[in-house]
Amino acid sequence: MTWKETIGRYGPVLLPGERWMRKAFIALFILAAVLRFWDLPHLPYTHDELSALVRIYPTLGETIQKGVIELDTHPPGVQVFEWFWTKVFTKEEADVKLPFILMDLLALLFLYRFALAWTGAGPALALTTLMATIQYSVLYGQIARPYAAGLFTTALLADQLTRYLAFGERRMLIGVGTAALLSAYTHHFALLLAALMVATGWFLVSREQRRAYAIMCGIAIVLYLPNIPIFLKQLGQGGLSEWLPAPDGAWFPKYAWFVANDNVFLAGILIVCVIASVILTIRSGRVGGPSRWFLLAWGVIPLAIGFAYSVWRAPVLQYSVVLFSFPYIVLFLLQGLVQVQRKAVLVGCAILACVSVYSLVNTRLHYELFYRSKYEVMAREAIEANTALGTDKVLVLIDAPDHMIRFYYDLWRVSVNDFPFVQLKDRFMIGQVDSILQANAGRTLIFGQSNGSVPEHLALIQQRFPELVQRQDLLDGQVFRFTADPVDLQWFDRDTIASITPEQRAGPWRVADDLSMYTDTVPNGAFWEFAYREFGLGIDLPLDSIVFDAQDQIEVIATVIGWSANSEASVVADVKQGDSTVFYRTGRLEPAHRPIGIAPMIVTISPVDIKGDSLHLLTYIYNPNKEALRVSRVDILRRSANPVRYGTLGPVPWHGRFPAK
Repeated sequence: MTWKETIGRYGPVLLPGERWMRKAFIALFILAAVLRFWDLPHLPYTHDELSALVRIYPTLGETIQKGVIELDTHPPGVQVFEWFWTKVFTKEEADVKLPFILMDLLALLFLYRFALAWTGAGPALALTTLMATIQYSVLYGQIARPYAAGLFTTALLADQLTRYLAFGERRMLIGVGTAALLSAYTHHFALLLAALMVATGWFLVSREQRRAYAIMCGIAIVLYLPNIPIFLKQLGQGGLSEWLPAPDGAWFPKYAWFVANDNVFLAGILIVCVIASVILTIRSGRVGGPSRWFLLAWGVIPLAIGFAYSVWRAPVLQYSVVLFSFPYIVLFLLQGLVQVQRKAVLVGCAILACVSVYSLVNTRLHYELFYRSKYEVMAREAIEANTALGTDKVLVLIDAPDHMIRFYYDLWRVSVNDFPFVQLKDRFMIGQVDSILQANAGRTLIFGQSNGSVPEHLALIQQRFPELVQRQDLLDGQVFRFTADPVDLQWFDRDTIASITPEQRAGPWRVADDLSMYTDTVPNGAFWEFAYREFGLGIDLPLDSIVFDAQDQIEVIATVIGWSANSEASVVADVKQGDSTVFYRTGRLEPAHRPIGIAPMIVTISPVDIKGDSLHLLTYIYNPNKEALRVSRVDILRRSANPVRYGTLGPVPWHGRFPAK
């Protein structure tokens, strides 16, 4: 048979293959559906989903102008779709996520048909098993963003291109053009992959088909022209350097480990499959059809371009953007399994599915962690505390994007006036927050923070509300409950590393001999007087000796009991490698915004944010203008890490002491 006859050997049917292949695919498809639809009504929104939903405006024009052109870095396709979809249905999680889960599942069908045509049952079912069960595909299949949609449109394009090459029907050519256009309007990396696929098709179609193929390409290009200004504007924005670091060589093994669900057994099975595929390919001396070159091109070129752009221009490379090209890398690596017999294929896929699902649930903790939204928990805790205790006895502080919290208030149809909270993000200086805390002394305090919050807020709150009643560790965030009054059950999440007062000290502190010290002259107790002094009190500690986890937070708190209104004093955290500073952060006094009485100067660091080896922390009081400053004590505390903070994309070392309710 010619290669065109080979890819068309099963005919243009909905579900091709022999009976045992179809049954195996149906079983895997059902498994994939169960994993994605599991507890759908309680599957929460991610930050990206909420970001898209709050950019849906009353009119479609506003949504495109404000929600896409001004605020987004993606093509308008998914945003426009969500505008129409939420007009017909609601903004409840199940309603919004449903079409994306369905698109993700349909992508499995198209990928199976494509893989079966170009290779055979072994590679096609192995690819289906992997895409059905690993968190990489399950996670992005449950998110109402361009990832599931882009996987669907590019898989549809691969499938329709294959069928057009095999059978030459006009409807299949229309399918190619439609899928290419949808890909272009869905995601820029989907557009890149679609362009590679269409270019591949040009070299594979017969001479007689090229005229029709060229007309199809021309129509798709014309229909994409309205998006060109948006594309150029978004391209001019560069990338995501505000929060995404540029990748390095370590990105690739991390990506491979993520694909394997961070599980050594699944990784081992995948390595064995690849090795077996390579050996079988070498032994046979050939692989049927032209798949040897274009599968590799489809899989690697988007990845290479994303990496190069991220290094030389601006960071854009994330696991999500190469999801579309990922199946073709897998298929290229596993194509030698076409020679594996039926029984071995079925047993191998069963083992792969079992290990993958186990690691999804128990290693990646997908249903435990991903099914809790930090924003939803913050909003719920605020409402429940106000309901149970009364608004006059509760203070709710939020250091997270305001529109995300208000989205849930609107979704649940509750009023902020009935369940108030104070939004800290980008609104108050530390001294002003301290004044809010002092003015609300005696209340129960609820505090929610997300990634990007001011790290000193948590330590400042606990200075005024020292009793930790509850802590919930979440993906990319935390929620706390504090009180100033003693409680029967108190949680402890931090330890003292070093401390010093004029009467006693713990740790290798250095105190200048001529630093003035007073022990019995003021009601607030003993203190050091820094008037006319720039330095005089500090400590130097090896960083690796004071943290257990790189994500632990080190809090340096200097208690100030008196200050000049002109003071520019601060407490400094200077992290050094040898004699070179690699990280520097200060906690200023801000006397103009402080409450009267005792005030802390606070600075925090987290080793995960600092690069270098053999680091040591130098912390000290800095009083540059030598104004009056009375310091009664300095404490250095280690707050235990949130072990699931980066659990969406990184390894989860353990559940943590403070799981979400």
